[in-house]
Amino acid sequence: MSDSVLPPKPTGPSYQDAPPPPPPPATGKTNGYAIASLVLAIVPLLKVLFGFALAIPGISLLLSVIFGVVALRQIRRTGDSGRGLAIAGLALCCAWLLTLIITAGNSSGSSSEDAAIDELSGGGNSVFSAEQGECFTGYDKLTSDIAKVSCDVAHADEIYAVVPLPESESYPGEEALSTLSRQYCTTAQSGFFVDTTMPADLVMGVYYPPAGSWQNQNRSVVCTLESKSGVLNAPVVH
Repeated sequence: MSDSVLPPKPTGPSYQDAPPPPPPPATGKTNGYAIASLVLAIVPLLKVLFGFALAIPGISLLLSVIFGVVALRQIRRTGDSGRGLAIAGLALCCAWLLTLIITAGNSSGSSSEDAAIDELSGGGNSVFSAEQGECFTGYDKLTSDIAKVSCDVAHADEIYAVVPLPESESYPGEEALSTLSRQYCTTAQSGFFVDTTMPADLVMGVYYPPAGSWQNQNRSVVCTLESKSGVLNAPVVH
């Protein structure tokens, strides 16, 4: 068995010991994708402030994110400037996304509020959907809801008039509307009690629209008769 002789191990730095390559030299130009990312992230602001028809926030924000990611990759490879622009564009997109989430949450809450306004404007069981000659109980001040019942059974109110209020784009105000509504209901009594006068045990009830209902085109006051004892057991004789 013969002995083998190995060649001497080479000296000097090996390939594995070589330092990493230096980063690419800066070219001095700004990456175009970085600029585009920032510009597209600002586009939704034009829609909000000026209502530009060509500003489509969803598309511009999506492109801004894509261009921002592409810009950061290219800048890492080429050494171009514009990294701050790309990061700013991505940050703005995140801010817009957060705004949309908050807005969506508020919209959900507004839906419940709008539903309540719909009730006040004459929908559902609102007092403003009732008509002359109807009777009801259980008025809810928050939603204006009532429970309509036959006038032959115990009830709290009997509607003797529904009087249109003057048209106005702006809400007249609760104090002014209260005064005007009472005047209308008082005048309407003369048309209801033609052959007799209002019994002494009755009082007048006035239901006028709040601001939300007014904006939804409810412009009438509901005039009712109520018993001082709180209960009417039959239709009011008039």
